[in-house]
Amino acid sequence: MRFVVIQFALLSFSIASMAGVTDNLAPQPKVRDAVTDVFVPAPFESQKISGLLGERMRVNLEKRLLAIEEQQVLAGFRQRPGVQDWIGEHVGKYLDAAANTWRFTHDPRLREQMDRIAVALMACQKADGYLGTYTDDNRWTSWDVWVHKYDLLGLLAWYRVTGDERALATSRRIGDLLIATFQNGSQDIIAASTHVGMAATSVLEPICQLYRYTGDPRYLQFARFIVDKAWEQPNGPKLVSSLLSTGSVFKTANAKSYEMMSDLVGLLELYRLTGEERYLRAAHAAQKDVVIHRRYLTGTTSSHEHFRDDLDLPGEQKDDVGEGCVTVTWIQLNWQLLRLTGEPAYAQEIERSVFNQLLAAQDPRTGNICYFTPVNGRKQSATEINCCRSSEPRGISMIPQLLWGSMAAQATSKAGPGSIAIEILAPGKVLIDDVLIVSDSDYPFSGRALLTLTPDKPHPFTLALRVPEWSTSYKVKLTQTGEKFAGRPGEYLRITRSWNRGDRLEIDMDLPARFIDGGKSYPNSVAIERGPLVLALDKGVNFELADIGQVALKAPPQAKPPAGNAAAPPKSTSPRASAAPLTAERPGLYSIPGVVQDGAQSRDLMLHFVPFAEAKDYRVWLPRAKSTD
Repeated sequence: MRFVVIQFALLSFSIASMAGVTDNLAPQPKVRDAVTDVFVPAPFESQKISGLLGERMRVNLEKRLLAIEEQQVLAGFRQRPGVQDWIGEHVGKYLDAAANTWRFTHDPRLREQMDRIAVALMACQKADGYLGTYTDDNRWTSWDVWVHKYDLLGLLAWYRVTGDERALATSRRIGDLLIATFQNGSQDIIAASTHVGMAATSVLEPICQLYRYTGDPRYLQFARFIVDKAWEQPNGPKLVSSLLSTGSVFKTANAKSYEMMSDLVGLLELYRLTGEERYLRAAHAAQKDVVIHRRYLTGTTSSHEHFRDDLDLPGEQKDDVGEGCVTVTWIQLNWQLLRLTGEPAYAQEIERSVFNQLLAAQDPRTGNICYFTPVNGRKQSATEINCCRSSEPRGISMIPQLLWGSMAAQATSKAGPGSIAIEILAPGKVLIDDVLIVSDSDYPFSGRALLTLTPDKPHPFTLALRVPEWSTSYKVKLTQTGEKFAGRPGEYLRITRSWNRGDRLEIDMDLPARFIDGGKSYPNSVAIERGPLVLALDKGVNFELADIGQVALKAPPQAKPPAGNAAAPPKSTSPRASAAPLTAERPGLYSIPGVVQDGAQSRDLMLHFVPFAEAKDYRVWLPRAKSTD
């Protein structure tokens, strides 16, 4: 098949101009991590992204961040108490997403707005350091510590992009008050919040960041206090000990997904600072358990905001599937593990979540967000302020950190020594270690890509290309020499050579269409995946169907387990897959033979599918036609 180069209009910039974007005045950590990251994402400032991901990030900026309800998210601080117990979380989430987005875009409108909101928030801090939305007689109840967690995350994100010492001083006063109240004082941080104390103790993540940027050992001591004492006390969630003994998030604490994974993200920050191996093992056990037992096909977890029992994954509207906050935190957990280990399985999970559940929750027309996004049902994006409408923009703002970066020369990395790693294909440009990479591609709709590498000067290095675990053919050709390479599913394809300016690689990756067995929750049903995309039978492109619930697929009665990697579920519990006879009508629109069953009558019909992220009124799980049973 002839290789087709798909051109994208990208901003023109040189290596020198990209390197110059980075703010050399950004504050630097005061302490060195005990564990060095294996995968280091490319800086926001050194890349441009177009295509599907670039467009969704543009919508996130224009329709959500710049449209933030500024007065509403600050009102709870200015006039206590706030109208929601957790109303104070929104401004911190905004600042975190805005800081990422500003680093990527340098949009002056966003910078002005972000600075104004940060300064207004800091002005609400009380003399003793309190920056919550509760009255003095109701402090440290319900979601009060949780609100301070997001204050810290937001202000520290703003500090990293501005260097404004007021943010660090405000954050220190919060940290000092928390220590005085819970570590040195008489109040119990577990009893101070809901969900077995997991909400309050998720402040662990920004406390670790505060230690990193101040070097004050009291903050590290407080972080250890949370994990080693508060979590393990009789009324605590016992996250580390439970996960190490049971290996199950369902059997840990009260199985509340968002709060538990938020705690685990903080636990990995503490591991990075201390090198305490059991912290990494506990987080890894949780991630593995979710992948095997509790991860939906679309790359999220939770029903009614909780982890469910093994392989119990109902996906209807009534099941409140995949809280947006959970999806984002699941991505953050895998991102932390990818950075720490360099293992491709974590990037695989990130790719699944981003292209499916994360983008599905965003309305690309309005920028509004779905609180829940069913696997079968109708998307309902919200206009009121809620936790997910604040969380999802954070997840979308992370996208530049998920695609590509450098891979350290460590024995634990499968990418090889001194590599440049591409985790997820995307059209765009990126500068990594003085090598400019231009990517022309229409991924995830096409498996073709052309990479042009321009090192500052010719020199040897390894380019590590992650091969998706579902790929059955991953071929690469160096155009200058005609040399060919082949990748193995679930691994990195490593190409080590002396690279010259303008070297080009043609990537030809198949995007196989697969029937996925419905398993325990959807017996005798199947879903369709194509490459990284979960497809949905959408009412909007099936005009001839009065009821999409009457449709069945001509799927095979038996299936084969999919190719996978070390982190994939074992064959006994994994979703089962077989080839699906899918036709691509155009990028983003696919057809497959099906059957319409109307009572005793049935007729053959060509069914049309779109990516789950684009569907509005749809079904992912469809029954097998009776003729194939």
